Amino acid sequence: MKALALTLLLGSCTAALADSAADAQAAALEQASQKPAGSNKHPDAQWFPDAGLGLFIHWGLASVGATGDLSWGMLANKPWKDRTVTPNTYYGWAKQWKPDRVDYDAQLAQAKAAGFTYAVMVTKHHDGFTLWPSSHGDLGTKQFLGGRDFVKEFVAACRKHGLKVGLYYSPPDWWFDREYKTFAMRGPVLGMDHQPRTLPKRPADHDAKRKALVTGQVTELLSNYGKIDLIWFDGGHGEIPNTEVRRLQPGIVVNRRNGGGGDYGDSEGKLPEKRFKGWFETCETCWPAGKWSYTEEYGWDSAPEVIEKLVRLRAWGGNLLANVGPKGDGSMPPQATAAWQEMEDWMKHSRESVIGAGPGPFPDGVNVPVTTSPGRAYLHFLPAFQGEAIWKNSPKPVKAIHLRTGQSVPFQWEAGTLRVTLPQNLRSSIDDVVALHI
Repeated sequence: MKALALTLLLGSCTAALADSAADAQAAALEQASQKPAGSNKHPDAQWFPDAGLGLFIHWGLASVGATGDLSWGMLANKPWKDRTVTPNTYYGWAKQWKPDRVDYDAQLAQAKAAGFTYAVMVTKHHDGFTLWPSSHGDLGTKQFLGGRDFVKEFVAACRKHGLKVGLYYSPPDWWFDREYKTFAMRGPVLGMDHQPRTLPKRPADHDAKRKALVTGQVTELLSNYGKIDLIWFDGGHGEIPNTEVRRLQPGIVVNRRNGGGGDYGDSEGKLPEKRFKGWFETCETCWPAGKWSYTEEYGWDSAPEVIEKLVRLRAWGGNLLANVGPKGDGSMPPQATAAWQEMEDWMKHSRESVIGAGPGPFPDGVNVPVTTSPGRAYLHFLPAFQGEAIWKNSPKPVKAIHLRTGQSVPFQWEAGTLRVTLPQNLRSSIDDVVALHI
């Protein structure tokens, strides 16, 4: 019991730290007031609410040092736990970068088998390094990696394996702004070596030039790679407005962080605390568990933990965007691929209960998460739940089937109340799903 209590305490502390970081970052990027405007009605955008599970790929300069998070690791005096390096050290990693194990084909093939239906690649984070040879700006693969186009490789692999294509892009660009910003989140102004300094006044045309940079880079991303299904902005003030984004890609899904508007609501680093309306997505750090880019300091989510997050979101109709941080050489952490293998095994029998399935009434009137599809409802017996599933005002089932084994499960239905107890010999260490045929 003491070990369990300690585990729960550590978990709650980790969640609190993640919440603190997400809140502080959102405030720094001026995202707090940005709300979704309503979902895109274009036929090509209608895949999103049924997608269920997306893969977020945070990879960049920070992955080389494997210390601190992408971009944020450069900032001193952060209000959350994180390693810190000077910006000059961080940007110096570009000369050391040898990404010779990037294999999106193999990686996304495994992700597809594990149940992922879309993937979102970080093309440029706040540090300003572009993972394609952009004609705009002076920091990216064009300058340091022989012009290698990781976006092109990623998009091709997504299409080959039937994943919807998502691109993350940061309008804030700390490299472009480096002479006019502080590299401290609080306290005295600090420069590129974290030395105290006084900031010069920004030139009158500075913001106009950054707007032109953003417009040029996003236009490249949305013009040079064919159909893009989702763009994931992270901050900014609508330097390239959503109307222009949709002119370039009419059927694209846009998140809410482009100066206002967007197609769906979201939470970052934690599941929503109350039921939402409309399209929704939670992005979560999973591999590693506490940071977006590669590090070995914060642990790794297990397959049961990721499946539970997915189930809880699908029970309300939301998507899980589970993050992985590849190593500096581009290879996936073995802890991630091991979890994907276990997720693949689970998806072979229970995929129908989360991918393409709609929401249910949980927690109002039922004590386990419920997802639904035409003619079926799915009761999710999560590992920690050991009691009797009780669903008031439920439809009357014709039969109940344990998806992993195909065995019939006894149930009682009387006066609109359904009771199901899953025998211990049918329980496992991961979500056990009972399909109710209505």
